[in-house]
Amino acid sequence: MGNPKFPRRKYTTPLHPWKEDRIKSERELLKKYGLKNHKEVWKAKTYLGRHRHQARELLAKMETKDPQVKKESDQLLLHLTRIGVLPAASSLDDVLALETESVLSRRLQTLVYLKGLSTTPDHSRQLINHGHIAINKRKVTIPGYMVTKDEENEIGYTGISPLNEMSHPARPKTDVYKTGITPTEEKKTEEPKEPVKPKEKPDIKEEKTVVKEETKDTKEDAAEPAKKSEEKTENKDVKEEKTENKDVKEEKTEEPKEPVKPKEKPDIKEEKTVVKEETTTPVKQSEDDKKEKPSEDKKPELPSEIKKESAKEKTEPVEKPETKNKKSNEKEGGN
Repeated sequence: MGNPKFPRRKYTTPLHPWKEDRIKSERELLKKYGLKNHKEVWKAKTYLGRHRHQARELLAKMETKDPQVKKESDQLLLHLTRIGVLPAASSLDDVLALETESVLSRRLQTLVYLKGLSTTPDHSRQLINHGHIAINKRKVTIPGYMVTKDEENEIGYTGISPLNEMSHPARPKTDVYKTGITPTEEKKTEEPKEPVKPKEKPDIKEEKTVVKEETKDTKEDAAEPAKKSEEKTENKDVKEEKTENKDVKEEKTEEPKEPVKPKEKPDIKEEKTVVKEETTTPVKQSEDDKKEKPSEDKKPELPSEIKKESAKEKTEPVEKPETKNKKSNEKEGGN
């Protein structure tokens, strides 16, 4: 019988563990239904495979017209319709056409999400594990629980759960239980729509004039902020200049001004007299020199005697005007 602590596996592993197509399809199912790992997909496959195997055996025995075969086939179809995997009035051929998604869609985790009690399939799994979900006022903590058709409408929050409050932040916005209105009632409450009247086509000329006016208005509107910005910048510059002038005035008031002495104007008369004396002295000397020294440039033609005398005079030393002046001063001093 085995140890109850270690029950037998309820699933069969795939024959080949590394097939790419199988792994991709299983990963898509994991994302879609918020499953924990690949084992949950294998459980659904084995559950469906067991019923399909039974349906194949019953189809092979239908020709014998055994009452036991009919009894077993009715029980199989009743079980699948009660769970919600098959619709009513289905046959064994419909059992063979089932897929794994038809089984995964009947799990408690997916139905909690479809009812609007959670935002995502992963969120619904968390709520079930934490004990916030109940079926017929009975807490269920198994996300893979197969919900029957009768239990489907009795899924909700437990009485102890704080999610029963309408203002709880964990409750999704699309929760039907917040408003208490079913989707069918919402459709009834919608107001009838008024018939839409066809719009009249305006004249093309009028449209052109309107477009031109709009373009002018847009240009003016675009120019106004530019002007405002320029005025603001000018006002800022004026304010900065005023502040600078105030600073300069404060500096001037702080520093005491030194008394400025008037510049002494030189006597123009004295300068003129000095200049005249300087100019007169060399002029007098030049006149004396001219008297004593005949002009060498213009020499008149003289006879031979005069030439000899002029030669003798040249040989005699000529006293300079300075020596004459000295001698005259010495005589005056002696007297």
